[in-house]
Amino acid sequence: MYCQKCGKELPSGVAACPACGFPVPAPGPFSGSSSSSSIDRVMSDTKRAAKDLASSAAKLSERLLSKAGVAAKDPKGSAKKAAKRVAHELEEAAHEIDRIVRDL
Repeated sequence: MYCQKCGKELPSGVAACPACGFPVPAPGPFSGSSSSSSIDRVMSDTKRAAKDLASSAAKLSERLLSKAGVAAKDPKGSAKKAAKRVAHELEEAAHEIDRIVRDL
């Protein structure tokens, strides 16, 4: 079973996640079933993918700000060059997002 909050794998019999402290739900009539385990796995994979996506978006924002600063300093020479690089990086980010979504 996996933590519903942080996605870490939980040792059996714990009342709370050792990584984040989130309470582990009490076992119900379907605990231990493959469908419950599958749902937990999908939830943790989705959370990990969302964290990866947020991290990639933050890195992209930093690079875009850097490129915009360069373009502002030399608008004639670097504006076109920066725009091409930004477009290329956005395309790469789109491919990365597609890969993350496919891996879900």
